[in-house]
Amino acid sequence: MNAVTNRMRGNDQFPLIPPHSSVRQRGLVTQLLVLLIVASCAIGGCGSEKNSEATVAPRELKTDAERLSLVQFSSDGKQLVAGSANGDVLFWSESNDRPVKLESGRGSPLVSLTWSPDGLLAVTDLEHGFAGWQFGTSEPKRVEFPQLASAAICIAFRPNTSERELVLGMQDGSLIFVDKRGSKQIKPEHRGPVKQALYSLDGKWLVTAGADGKLLWRDAATRQVVQTVKGSETDISRITLVADGKQLISGDWNGRIKVWDIATRKSLREFAQPEAVSGLGSVRGELVSGSWDGTLRGWEVSSGRVVRSIATGQPIHDLATDSGTSRVATASLDRTVRVWDWPAATPQ
Repeated sequence: MNAVTNRMRGNDQFPLIPPHSSVRQRGLVTQLLVLLIVASCAIGGCGSEKNSEATVAPRELKTDAERLSLVQFSSDGKQLVAGSANGDVLFWSESNDRPVKLESGRGSPLVSLTWSPDGLLAVTDLEHGFAGWQFGTSEPKRVEFPQLASAAICIAFRPNTSERELVLGMQDGSLIFVDKRGSKQIKPEHRGPVKQALYSLDGKWLVTAGADGKLLWRDAATRQVVQTVKGSETDISRITLVADGKQLISGDWNGRIKVWDIATRKSLREFAQPEAVSGLGSVRGELVSGSWDGTLRGWEVSSGRVVRSIATGQPIHDLATDSGTSRVATASLDRTVRVWDWPAATPQ
């Protein structure tokens, strides 16, 4: 399969618009109405959520990259990295407003961008590429990885290990574990792509989320599935841990957000936003969600109550949080990364 055909196929499977029926059925008129609503929210806030704070202004980081779709803070919060649908990888350090472009050698859409605890940045793309840069020296050092047999949709690094260990979630539903002994591929347990992978803070559990709506809990040491849970009727687009690491949050293309006990694997509660969940993170104990309607929402996890709502004016394609500085970064298709100083919760 040539590169052009492969890219077209990849974009069909991972479109920029979420692939659920309510989105597919929208006509041009509805899309125009959505754009008008987003623009209106950017000016005056969305009235359905009383805690709207549309006056909160972000720091805007302009780029020349087309279709920014990924953004991540490094573990120490000193670097911010963004990835695009044309293979660009850009990073900012400290207070620098001008990005440095990392030469990835890739031209197809990036589908994952992840930091390791020791400063390794790893990215994958739809043409089976896998690239990395080691930060912590004067200049990021390129780390060479072998070409993959299929596209890796997500990457997760296992914490609390003496040697680096990571897992790749693949387009065919399989997993590839990589450690000092080499790599080992595990047969598919998800039907369709593995959309997200996440280790517990203590490194004992690995949770994967799939396009099949399932959450799989694995023992991280044995890599065996302990339990499979049906978490959604559609793609689970994001998973994250709240600050104490005891609860897992999942979000799907229908806008549903569920809270899970990480140890018992039981669903604790659920709530919803109007559009697909395009990003999840945690700041000051609040759950932060992004949406295709361009709204950032802060949630009280214990009640599912929206604490604050910020209209960004652009559909959000990814978000990242830095708990150390209480910052939230969003990526949109307008070539701009926006960094928000997340407000403290108002006492009730």
